[in-house]
Amino acid sequence: MITKMTSRERVAAALNFQTVDRVPADLNLSYHAYLKMCEKTGFTAGSLPKPSLAMEVTPDPRFYEKLGVDVYSVKFDGCATFDGTLKETATDVWGIPYRRVFQQSGALYEVDGHPLMGATIEDLESYPWPAAPAEAMKASLRDEVQRIYESTGLALCGRFGAPIMEVAVGLLGFEEWFMRLLTEPEFTGSLLRKIESVATGWDLAGIEACGGYLAILKVSGEDFGSQQSLLYSPKTIREFLLPILRHRWDAAHAALKACGSSGKVMLHTCGAVKRIIPDLMAAGIEVLDPIQPKAVEMNPTGLYAAFGGKLAFHGGIDVQDILPNGTPERVSEHAREVIASLHGLEGGYILSPSHTVQADVPAENLMAMLQAARDLR
Repeated sequence: MITKMTSRERVAAALNFQTVDRVPADLNLSYHAYLKMCEKTGFTAGSLPKPSLAMEVTPDPRFYEKLGVDVYSVKFDGCATFDGTLKETATDVWGIPYRRVFQQSGALYEVDGHPLMGATIEDLESYPWPAAPAEAMKASLRDEVQRIYESTGLALCGRFGAPIMEVAVGLLGFEEWFMRLLTEPEFTGSLLRKIESVATGWDLAGIEACGGYLAILKVSGEDFGSQQSLLYSPKTIREFLLPILRHRWDAAHAALKACGSSGKVMLHTCGAVKRIIPDLMAAGIEVLDPIQPKAVEMNPTGLYAAFGGKLAFHGGIDVQDILPNGTPERVSEHAREVIASLHGLEGGYILSPSHTVQADVPAENLMAMLQAARDLR
């Protein structure tokens, strides 16, 4: 029988394909989903966490310890949406405007304009790109991370720089992004390199502040796939997009090595991306998130057969149907199936919903998911 592990030990073992006492779990919650979980668990810890423009919150570490969650995300503080109430409009650090949209359950922010629509390559030179994190921000992050590391056993996941392609879409709009990617490679290449330079700077600042404490560095989210297929041709990905992204990933690997960190580099990409997973691995990705199980060719059994023991997986629990609509019993069954398919007790898997949990997911279902991870040993 495996000796009981701390969260930090459990995550480290999983990322190194070693046997674990139980499958480690991660959980990213939207603001309204967090409120539901607090009501269900009775957790209270002072003021509410501030949501990002993606409506995601980073709760008090004690909340995750109470739930049995093993991974805790650390970020620079850059919230622009919360001052006691959710603002009706907000603008991110890239100059992209958003507006608040209420849903049947909860609320979201949607992009409400594209500041570089119709821009020329000369316009990119004069655009007010975000500045690097100030020394005070790095010092604040360093103090926060050291405090969390020393006061908890949680494994830490650094999330510092923004997505590159998603920012490009926000600046241009979907239609213009795809059209100019095909017809104006000089412009889109220049745009991506501008964004990459900023994002890499933020990654490196975060690693400088707390790299030695990190189990995982999440190099943003770059959605290569839709539910049915890739969004880009393999040729475009391999010859145009990956070289730009790899510059960032290589810099992250080098910075982690320089500070003596054993942290692994994780990429978020939704959709049917199995075809390019070998390319992502060759470019330095060690952990793949979120394993969207309803996307074509992304079932956990097939992924493990192709990449098990070589690529670690993070995610896999369906947020499209089972978590919001299933019973707690069905959620528990689904979690056990995914763990078994990915041979999770042998290492190489961190259980998590396949995206940030939204307000339509019952708290009982999240509790059932986490309980399944605790029960399988």
